[in-house]
Amino acid sequence: MQIRHLCSRINQSSRNVQFVITCLIALLGGTLFWAVHSPLPWMLGPLIFLLAGVILGLDRLWVPDWFRRVGLTIVGVSLGLRITPSIWQTMLDHLAEMLLVTVISLIFGLISAWVLYKRQKIDLTTATLSSIPGGLSEVISLGQSEGGNLKVISLFHSIRVVIVVVLTPYLVMLLAHHDAVLPAAAPVKQVLGAIPTISLLLLGAAGSLLAARLSFPSPYMLGAFFVTVAISLFSTFGGEGHGLANAIVNGAQLLLGMSIGVTFKREDVRRYWKLCLSALLFSLLLFLISLLLAVLLTLTTDMGLTTSILAVAPGGLAEMSLTAIAIGSDPLLVTAFQL
Repeated sequence: MQIRHLCSRINQSSRNVQFVITCLIALLGGTLFWAVHSPLPWMLGPLIFLLAGVILGLDRLWVPDWFRRVGLTIVGVSLGLRITPSIWQTMLDHLAEMLLVTVISLIFGLISAWVLYKRQKIDLTTATLSSIPGGLSEVISLGQSEGGNLKVISLFHSIRVVIVVVLTPYLVMLLAHHDAVLPAAAPVKQVLGAIPTISLLLLGAAGSLLAARLSFPSPYMLGAFFVTVAISLFSTFGGEGHGLANAIVNGAQLLLGMSIGVTFKREDVRRYWKLCLSALLFSLLLFLISLLLAVLLTLTTDMGLTTSILAVAPGGLAEMSLTAIAIGSDPLLVTAFQL
């Protein structure tokens, strides 16, 4: 009863108070996960703690939309700094595998959509956009233009992203000692100073905004990524193993974890609980299929096991790339597959 009363008071408080409570919960989760040496502690801790808060009754947790955009921009800059000229050939060498994984994922999504359409009695547009593995913001944008049920679409993709983002880092950490990292993924040897870091982040932000204006997919990450690649390849940054400070990358984790954690609403889960069970089942099946594809890639290519898992896991471009950076797999090959 005391927890319900406290949740009720927080839900009735001002927007600023709710934002502060959200940040405090996220920081508590990140700190505890960091203390127990969890993989991606500053993303998984806030995500899980905020999700627990929603389940307990905190229905008004929120963060501004720009939190995710800033986090994606930082990830884009961090990945762009790792590009070397040799990485392009590595990506081209795996183009056939990328296409195969994409086709298999789409086929599974279409089969899932047909089952949803027949069993759950929802319209075909909503069923299709709920089942196709893609970025949350991009699929919701399609739902807005095509007339789908945005609550159902966002619920399905939120459940998929949470399941994959939570399960994948722990799985790849267990398997990491079996992995062979490709040489194209150059490790960070030197942390950039304050002025170069600020300059790159501002230029990356400009690239993100331009990409958003041009309707790129995942614009806030890819815009920053391509701008940083151009700078990295044609300046003194290129090929020297420069990277952003850990505190900045951890900050991106925090912003992304908070953004995912607040997507759930308790009232939506109650209203669509049958659909939530379907989303849970389909997400787990898709995750298992991705693991089988990862094993197949490992057996037939030069990709290591953890790199393969992150490359095909349907958990989101930024989230899987961050995991690759954290555990030492090839983040660029992971990014290429996710794209």
